[in-house]
Amino acid sequence: MFNVGYCDLCQKPAKQRCGGCHEIFYCSKEHQKSGWKGHKILCRPCKVAEDETLGRFLVSTKSIKKGETIIKEHPLVYGPSQITTPICLGCGKPIDERNNHPCPKCGWPMCSEMCQKNPSHLPECRYTVQRGDKVSIRNFGIIHPFYQSVTVLRCLYQKQYLPDVWKKLDKLESHCEDRKDTPKFKSERVQVAQFIRKFFKLDQVFTEDDIMRVCGIILVNSHEVPLAEPPFVAIYEMCSMFEHRCKANCSKSFTKDGGILLVAGEDIQKGDHLSICYTDPLWGTLNRRQHLYETKFFWCTCSRCSDVTEFGTYFSALKCQEENCDGNILPKTFLQRMDNTKDSNWHCNKCGKNISYFSVHDLLEKLGSDLAELPKNDANNIKQFLSSSSGYLHQNHFYLTEIRLALVQLIGQGNTSESMTEISEEDLELKAKTATQLLSLFDSIAPAERRLKGIVLFELHASLAEMGRRNGEPDTMHRRLTEARRYLIDCIDTLKDEPSFLPEGQILKQAKLNLKSIDIVLQKIMESVTSPT
Repeated sequence: MFNVGYCDLCQKPAKQRCGGCHEIFYCSKEHQKSGWKGHKILCRPCKVAEDETLGRFLVSTKSIKKGETIIKEHPLVYGPSQITTPICLGCGKPIDERNNHPCPKCGWPMCSEMCQKNPSHLPECRYTVQRGDKVSIRNFGIIHPFYQSVTVLRCLYQKQYLPDVWKKLDKLESHCEDRKDTPKFKSERVQVAQFIRKFFKLDQVFTEDDIMRVCGIILVNSHEVPLAEPPFVAIYEMCSMFEHRCKANCSKSFTKDGGILLVAGEDIQKGDHLSICYTDPLWGTLNRRQHLYETKFFWCTCSRCSDVTEFGTYFSALKCQEENCDGNILPKTFLQRMDNTKDSNWHCNKCGKNISYFSVHDLLEKLGSDLAELPKNDANNIKQFLSSSSGYLHQNHFYLTEIRLALVQLIGQGNTSESMTEISEEDLELKAKTATQLLSLFDSIAPAERRLKGIVLFELHASLAEMGRRNGEPDTMHRRLTEARRYLIDCIDTLKDEPSFLPEGQILKQAKLNLKSIDIVLQKIMESVTSPT
């Protein structure tokens, strides 16, 4: 009976499901074609579900293949980050004395007449005009406090004038009760809420609670969109319902016009919850959980955080320092607060030695400080750090992973044929080995991080291709280049949705060029082997 429904167009009994969402039925192909124009806006392979613990979340309505687009949507509201230097409120470009063209109506810095007419600028322009005095910003290149209010004003504008958009924003979580005692909440009450009501003369329109709720919605639900420098923030309706997992099954990217694109990072079965990672998946468990609590107001208990070994990768583990012991040191769990108690000790999984949390904290703080001060543009410095710290940290530790990711991109930086020819044989092998290790690690802890994976795939292909070029023996060259080609195709597929003006989009562009070059060389090898002597 679950395969029978009612036609979305005529309400007659129907068995033919929409192939996109598997939620809508049609009685005939003709009705499916007629109804598509209206349905395509809502057609997605997922639906909204809700429970007391998770609130609203999304589940798949059909099996979704890795790489398949799940949702593509435009932002409800977007604007500058709270902490920013003066930028154009039309396009987001930095503003200085040379490109400053103040809006003739409100005085906010803009970069051109075209941006002055951008609809996104209407809310702060209108509220500024209503106050009776223009904004005057003359100090550029330094953080300006006025910009703390802009994205908030844009949300408040929806509340006052665009109820359909506000209805969607108003459904989003703000965590105002959880935030009330935080320093950020107290700061925003003065610097944002009271400022907006007084400076823009909106005290009779919006209460402090109205504004603080908007501040919470922005904090909890906004996404940093890296299409300008500095990045802007945007709030999306459906994307805000993706639940968090530190090992997510979906990844996000952005379109050139600020839209968000959610793609399956692995094969997803019908009925699975759809998730993205709200934090940096390459942070250790303690850091991820603390960051989520401070910014999203929950302590993560996902499958990755609940497993101290992080699926057998030992991503947060130390090496045991006892003689003749090759064990790994971890706490019993990461799901409790670390304090000066017996249960907060870390333990070796081989010899059972206990180490206090404070000793672990001191070691990690020292290594973290060394890593932060390390010049990451010098491969020798990176190798030295890897050598000196690998005696204390598991080979997959997040500190070593961070520095290996930097190293694999630094060796042969640019990865043009000219730069790659200058790499020593030893560094070429190191680059390939390190890239392979990183890809294996990412598959275990962060399979949906497509941009990271795409970058490393490109680096791996570059090292293998250079190995092939250096070997004059046709069979070996063909084998290496064929292997490099395979990783290159995987790279192109992984980064296929990245805009050309982002770093990953530039890598995608170069990968396509490199694929053509490899194909030409492979063709020549085949011709030389098959041609008569």
